[in-house]
Amino acid sequence: MARRPLFFGLLLFFLLAAAIPTASAVSEIQQNHIKNFGLTAPEGLSFSGMEIYNLPANSNNTFLFNSYGKIYTLNVNSTKSWGWWTYDISLQNPNGTIETKKLETLAPAVSSWDLHVQYYFLSGDSVFDLDVYTALLPLSATFSTISPTTSSTLQFSGISGSSTEYFDMVLYATTDEEFAEQSENSLGLSLSYAVGEVFSWTWDAVLSFVGLIPYIGDDLVTAILIASYIIDEIFYYFNLFFIEYIETTILTLEFFLITYSLHRTRTKSPVKMLKNVVSDQIAMLEWILQKAKLAIDLLTTIIRTIADIVQSLKPI
Repeated sequence: MARRPLFFGLLLFFLLAAAIPTASAVSEIQQNHIKNFGLTAPEGLSFSGMEIYNLPANSNNTFLFNSYGKIYTLNVNSTKSWGWWTYDISLQNPNGTIETKKLETLAPAVSSWDLHVQYYFLSGDSVFDLDVYTALLPLSATFSTISPTTSSTLQFSGISGSSTEYFDMVLYATTDEEFAEQSENSLGLSLSYAVGEVFSWTWDAVLSFVGLIPYIGDDLVTAILIASYIIDEIFYYFNLFFIEYIETTILTLEFFLITYSLHRTRTKSPVKMLKNVVSDQIAMLEWILQKAKLAIDLLTTIIRTIADIVQSLKPI
């Protein structure tokens, strides 16, 4: 099986960022082809988001979010008429007040839609779905966008819901530390989730779209694949030195670093020698962290760019 260049790139970037604390994987709870559900967060975890997939048009949906005793009731009703999709959204807050929001868009080719509540993770779905994103504090709703959640996020001890039609459901369960990182839009948490979910989908989706371009699609796909093989080889050697033989690489770098530090010490004072060794170690670590941040920022930009391309091609 051919190596994927982005996969080995991720391995390199995470290696460089090894000195930065990273979040553990977020737990997913999934149920498929259901009309209702009621789940309590696992012990030590809380629900931080919900995604409902493959809802047909003309469906009525109600979801109850239990934020440790405070209940938020979200109603989302969809209708489709002559290609126009209309969403009537309402949220009843724990104090009894009700907020409403209405969305409307022309998407005649769309056959189903998805609902994302407190959306944060970069997850791929069908490019022929209509995506509705909602946040609860206060109620806000938009169509496809990369960062739709602009309000504060909530932790939920339990979530339940029902619909007049069948749907697929995913709940995200996090620790308090992971939830804090999610609320702060942590790069590490989003990247850790992207490893397993985003790249295979976006890569295949982009190639599929490029292949559909009349006349030049096949040639562009070939060019992209050739470029990917070249990048793949570059990352292969990074993987070889920095993943498989990391101990040897570190020992070699340390040898040259300590040798350089001692060589530039003009005095035989042990204190001066130790000071130079420590200062050079700190300088190297700062350089690695700086490059790691640059690499992660670049990678995140690529993710968002590809996602923007795919989203823009949706018939919304």
